[in-house]
Amino acid sequence: MKRLMRLLAASAMLAVIAASGGPGDAQAATPDSVTLTVTIGNALSVRIRDAAGADLTNYDFGSMLLGQASVNTNPINIDNDSGGLTETMQLSIWDNPGNPLVLRTDTNPLGSGEFRVAALFQDAAPGVAAFANEDIVTGAPQTAQSSGANAVFATSTSGPAEDGVNVPDDNRLGTPPTAEIRLWLRLELGASSPVTGLQTNIATVYVNAI
Repeated sequence: MKRLMRLLAASAMLAVIAASGGPGDAQAATPDSVTLTVTIGNALSVRIRDAAGADLTNYDFGSMLLGQASVNTNPINIDNDSGGLTETMQLSIWDNPGNPLVLRTDTNPLGSGEFRVAALFQDAAPGVAAFANEDIVTGAPQTAQSSGANAVFATSTSGPAEDGVNVPDDNRLGTPPTAEIRLWLRLELGASSPVTGLQTNIATVYVNAI
């Protein structure tokens, strides 16, 4: 009788083990999850450098005659130094107070003592005639556009345009980061002026990344 009871107990245990998938199988627990969050510390940033790579805080157009226009002979390099972000450039200008020259930001003829600045982003140096009305730098920030008709700060007349981030031109568009684009400025002087000689800090051009 005792042997029969032991056999029945062993049979019952085998039945339980078989139903549970075997003695070595782990029993599934209720699943759980964790959501990951990260804060990217990079910020939009630009750095203005000269052709040698040094920081550039002032550009001297040198000697000019009244009624003429001139383009910077050395490129003004704009670096994307955000460390990993794609950037599109914006330009604006501020007429520095205290100087006798007056900034004009429209297409009207320049009056006595007035001057105007236009800008282009491209690799090769543009000629004076390459700048159009839409390239005039104003007090309100304007976003550079890709090459095309009436595109702001863009031209295809002398060298590839490098304005936007969607047209890879030898990777000089701010895509990838650490890229560099060249900025060219045309300075126009009115036909007459109340002053002559060296005029310093007549205006400041601001380069902003978006």
